[in-house]
Amino acid sequence: MPSETLQAIVLRYANYRDRDRMLTLLTPDHGRVDVLSRGCRKPNSPLMPASELFVHGEFVLFRNNERFTLTSCQLTDTFYTLRLDPYRLTCAIYLLNLAQAAAQPEQGAQELFSLLLKGLYHMTYCESEPPLAVTNAFLLLFAAEIGYRPRMNHCVRCREPIQLEKGAGLDIEAGGLCCGNCVRGEQYLLSATQVEWMREVLDKGFAAGMIIADASLFEALRRYVESRLEVTIKSSQFLP
Repeated sequence: MPSETLQAIVLRYANYRDRDRMLTLLTPDHGRVDVLSRGCRKPNSPLMPASELFVHGEFVLFRNNERFTLTSCQLTDTFYTLRLDPYRLTCAIYLLNLAQAAAQPEQGAQELFSLLLKGLYHMTYCESEPPLAVTNAFLLLFAAEIGYRPRMNHCVRCREPIQLEKGAGLDIEAGGLCCGNCVRGEQYLLSATQVEWMREVLDKGFAAGMIIADASLFEALRRYVESRLEVTIKSSQFLP
């Protein structure tokens, strides 16, 4: 039976039987892949380091029909220091959960894989960036990646150009900003600074110079993304 070597990130694991784990991987070419890590919970198992959340590396899988078993892994990064900061850890788990909700088996996910890797990198190694700011940026870029980039320049209701001095709101149902004249109670009011930040992130990604660790913006973006996924991500209950 053939073996395959896949670049992957561990999105989830579940202990199985006495010594095994079931892993959910995100791969660039095959999307979401479920893998058995047999015997990884034995003392000194060489598979244990590869059977943890966040691990990025080259996974060698044995394939039997549609079932995969992990045989070895060349680790690239474990993002270990996330585990030393409970809040960063919670934010990073939320990123994994979003990726898992969007990824599909046997559907390429190159851009989603790249986005998640960048998000984990910034969450782990960019200490000057608050974890909620990284999460907000990820949510916005994630929305664009799954095909729901919010409309930012013209009102989604009346089609007039957005004039920030008159206020704006994020209209979750309509999929973008509405102008001050069209804002109603169901929209999330946004400041000019928040709107400018959203535009910059959509243009420059994580390289955007502005940093906004804003709980109200997180709630707006969370609602926007989860409504598109048609799922509630439970880990978001512990944020912002």
